[in-house]
Amino acid sequence: MRRVTLMLAAIAMMVALFAVAAYAAEITGTLAADDLFESNRNDQIHGLVGEDYIDATEYDRDRDRAHGNKHGDEIHVEDGDGRDIAYGGSGEDFCYGDESDVGDGGDKFISCEWINDVEQ
Repeated sequence: MRRVTLMLAAIAMMVALFAVAAYAAEITGTLAADDLFESNRNDQIHGLVGEDYIDATEYDRDRDRAHGNKHGDEIHVEDGDGRDIAYGGSGEDFCYGDESDVGDGGDKFISCEWINDVEQ
């Protein structure tokens, strides 16, 4: 009886782990300039090299992570939930997101030279 209980507990744990992993989407650009758009999941968007345009504004109530990486990128995470992070990377990056009075306290910005059209 103890083996059956342990087996059921192990299966329940594996189902929970895989359900969380399936809910996140990985979106990756190329070595050129790309236009990258979010899915209806919690996205990890990576622009790689090139002057990328990243748009994570269509779906709210998600947690998107947009990484511009090299060169000048334009990153949009202003979707009204205040739960996203924009990582500019190296280059002249323009990041747009929700202010601190929106949603869950406002989006976070890392390595962005411009935030909502204000030079940093």
